[in-house]
Amino acid sequence: MPTLQDLTYQGTVRRQAGDLAAAAESVLECHRLLDDLEDDAVLELGPGLVALRADWALTSTLHGDEELALRGWERTWDQAERFELSDDAQQAAAAVAVVHALNGDRRYATMWLERVDPSPSGPAAPLASVARASLALDELDFARAELELAAAEPLSTTERWATLAFVDARLAVMQGHETSGMARLRATCLAHYPKQWSGGANWQLIDSATLLLDRIGSRSTRKDSRGSAVTEDADLVCALRAVEDDDLDTARAVAEDNLEREPVSLRTTAGMQLLLALTTPDEDAAAALTDAAIETIRSERLYYLLPRFPYEIIQTRAAGHDDLVPHLSDDYDPATRRTTLTKREREILWYISQGYRFEQIAAAEYISVNTVKSHAKKLYRRIDVNSRASAADYAEANPADPLPPSDATTDPATADAAI
Repeated sequence: MPTLQDLTYQGTVRRQAGDLAAAAESVLECHRLLDDLEDDAVLELGPGLVALRADWALTSTLHGDEELALRGWERTWDQAERFELSDDAQQAAAAVAVVHALNGDRRYATMWLERVDPSPSGPAAPLASVARASLALDELDFARAELELAAAEPLSTTERWATLAFVDARLAVMQGHETSGMARLRATCLAHYPKQWSGGANWQLIDSATLLLDRIGSRSTRKDSRGSAVTEDADLVCALRAVEDDDLDTARAVAEDNLEREPVSLRTTAGMQLLLALTTPDEDAAAALTDAAIETIRSERLYYLLPRFPYEIIQTRAAGHDDLVPHLSDDYDPATRRTTLTKREREILWYISQGYRFEQIAAAEYISVNTVKSHAKKLYRRIDVNSRASAADYAEANPADPLPPSDATTDPATADAAI
């Protein structure tokens, strides 16, 4: 009969070879064998069981079984504390903190980080830095996130390298550096054996990082994401791109699908509630969903979500909280309590106010009719109207908003010659 040590070794070999399913099965065999042992036999394993548990938890983490991994790391910490194995306890505490940080659960992430030696030379310092970097990004504290990611660099040569790559991708997206972020991500992947990221959590992390960074090509969500906050965050980005394309049905389906999965992280709950608020026609329901999401954003400091939703219904309700005002979208004007129109939207509004048809606007601006329609749909959502006639009425009531292009004519008929 194989021993726990033998099974653990087999699982480690399989995991490092990229066979995560077989490695996970080895972990389950270890748990079954441990359950069959008498209490005295378990006690005889003593401190040696701590290292075995840590290896099982790492396998569960990389396999993508977040719930089992979390239980495994917590049990590892508990036994490491019992046997006064400080380094093992700190590694386990940092691993738990990373799970909670990626889920947007600041309270629990902070609680576990307090159990880690804050010294840069501490045994769990790189992993703890990844958790702190993720929390800093939630608060839009880019300077602190950059410092923490630099401190986490030693992880790039460990099996947790993809976690570092994912958080780095989040930073790149928030700073608007998608091109350089994608280049770093590709270089990171090339530096690792393909089987290390062809499945499991590392694949989820790299695939999600790619979706976050690819602003043009990635507009579809995944069906099997194991309920991970990492993949759900990428799904939110894809859903918001669907909103930009005026595909509200798809965006709403993504939100409903993610909220039905178990477990649902705080990060996912807040983001998907805002998405539902944006896509529901019921104003009262939208307000209730927004308020519920804002409560989570405030308690967990998930401030990064607010700039992602530059829509008036969400920005206006968030503006009612002083602590959220500094984190509102740049397109929102707290003084007027409405979303500021972009230059292009103001120009489209001017054309509409002057009686131009979409074909005439396209001819005057040398763009396609579909592009004009896309701009018009975004404009309608911004000013809360649903037709050109209503948009013209809005322009008349808000004469400072329409912006005539420098070479525009007030006679729509002159644009017909270019059609």
